[in-house]
Amino acid sequence: MKNKTLKNGFSIPLLGLGTWGFGGREFHDPENNDVRQIEAIENAMTSGITWIDTAEYYADGYAETLVGTALKGAKRDSYQLCSKVWKNHLRRDDVWRAAENSLNRLKTDHFDLYLYHQIDESVPLEETLNAMNELVQQKIAEYIGVSNFNTKRLERAMQISEAPIVVNQVEYSLVCREPEKELLPFCQENDVILQAWRPLQYLKNCPLTDRLCEKYSISLQQLAIAWLVAQNSVTTISASQNWNHQWDNISAVNLQLDGDDIELLRREYPDQREISRVPLK
Repeated sequence: MKNKTLKNGFSIPLLGLGTWGFGGREFHDPENNDVRQIEAIENAMTSGITWIDTAEYYADGYAETLVGTALKGAKRDSYQLCSKVWKNHLRRDDVWRAAENSLNRLKTDHFDLYLYHQIDESVPLEETLNAMNELVQQKIAEYIGVSNFNTKRLERAMQISEAPIVVNQVEYSLVCREPEKELLPFCQENDVILQAWRPLQYLKNCPLTDRLCEKYSISLQQLAIAWLVAQNSVTTISASQNWNHQWDNISAVNLQLDGDDIELLRREYPDQREISRVPLK
């Protein structure tokens, strides 16, 4: 798997496995097919995925439990883990408690990346980021980042944090273009990775994509991923549980799209949305 590397040394694969929907959604689903989802994580690893993205919010922590089970026995340096602290745990002591609970569920002693997941205006950004910096100082998190931050808030976070903010994880795809106006250029200019979540939602074929899919002998889903990761400072995650889909996604990151085609898709892909389902704040 190819990586993108920042000037500060942080390196991240172009594609990671997301785990939203693993174990349930906001809450643990007792009828969830744990075996199938554990196998999906194992298959992704076997196929070349080394970056696993999860969060304490996913299935109320149960997604982390499934990830920990799937990775049991794997060498810790063979994969990278990202988890996130939810908006009800942004106070200093709560950040620490949330991180410890996530590590216990993941059966590991550190995060490769730990993210501020969702914003709560009632908690000072300084308090949360200072706590996350403490995690870096104690080697509980190697790097930290944020999620769903707009440009102004990301810039402020970078000014507050002693540790570099290396990732802003936001919704971005052929369909959802909110980050392109300000956020993506800012990330590209300031050495921050924009990690796109849900890159394959609401895709639809059109004459333009039909022509490009035929040109490159790929599917629409592969075109969407290849378009994302071809851009400077952009990587993506996908929560596919199907082995064939996972393999198609992995194959897509190795595709080389012509620059003219990248810009053509940026300009002319139909029904673009300028506001994310989780609007940048």
